[in-house]
This record gives sequence, structure tokens and C-alpha cells, in this order.
Amino acid sequence: MKYFYLFLLTALLSSCGIPLPLQKDLVVKDINAVRVNTTTNPVFISFIQEFEIKGKAITGNADFAIGDVPINFGDTENPDFQGVCFEYPDGTKEIIIKEEWWSRTNNQEYRESLLFHELGHCALGRDHLDHEEAKGAESFKVSIMNSIILTPAAYQPNRSEYLEELFTQDYTDLLVSLGI
Repeated sequence: MKYFYLFLLTALLSSCGIPLPLQKDLVVKDINAVRVNTTTNPVFISFIQEFEIKGKAITGNADFAIGDVPINFGDTENPDFQGVCFEYPDGTKEIIIKEEWWSRTNNQEYRESLLFHELGHCALGRDHLDHEEAKGAESFKVSIMNSIILTPAAYQPNRSEYLEELFTQDYTDLLVSLGI
């Protein structure tokens, strides 16, 4: 009887049009969904290039690249998300950014922190890391992979340490930089 319920639950989840829950903080699309975009909007190319340059330098892997992960404007399917990494049943991924948010946000550091966060999900397989460390009355995010995107005021002065953590998952240098 236990197997019957397991089979029934599996059939219901895979056959309906409801997206599956988050897995590794990627939004896993419905079984019938297919990736919409195969190329990246040119607006995002310089950010991808910078991500790959930093990835090569920090990891020491001269071949580091994001792979087949197009980035485009579109519907994130959640009003609270400014960007999202979608994964499709065939294993393909894409990043969607809300164009309204992008247009309102002139700050390059803010844009970069969002894009690098989403690339952390799609290209690096990173989960959210919502851990924070306190220094006096202030609290500091220890990762660009925090589910709340870093503000320019938090990101810019510690950019190199946040990028180090993004690629190595070690926030020791960030804590030192913050004086914690």
C-alpha cells in the first residue's frame, strides 16, 4: 500500500501543470516546459565576460565558462524575484531578469550582484547561503548567494571578497575585510 501512495504522489506531481518545488534553489519547470531562449540578450554580455574572467582567475581554471546559460529579460513568475534561474526537464537552464527592475536600476554593482547571484545558481550549482555575521549592532551577509541580493553599499567595498566566496565557498577573507 505504501508503494501505491508513493506512485500516486509521483504521478500527480509529474503530470500536472504545477512547477516542481525549488531544487538547489533553481526553479525547476514543469515536465512539459521548454527553454524559451537559446541566445543571450547583448545587454548582459559584458557581465558574463566579467564573471568568466573572475571565474578563471579565482579558480585557476583557464577553461572556466558559464556554458549554455542564456540570460534575457522576461517574466520571473514571482513578483518578489528580480531574477531567476530556471532549469528545464531536459537539463537546460536560463536566467530571466525583470526588465522593469533593470531599467529602474542604473547602478552597475547592483546589476552585477543580481546577475552573479543567478549565475551562481545556474553556472556554479550554488544554493542560497543566508548566513550572516554580526559586528556590533550591524549584520553582514557572508555570501553573494544570500537570498536577499546585496545592495551596492554592501557589495562594492567588498566586491573582491564576495567574488572569492562565490567561486570558492570560503568567506574567511570577507570576514577579515569586514573586521569580523
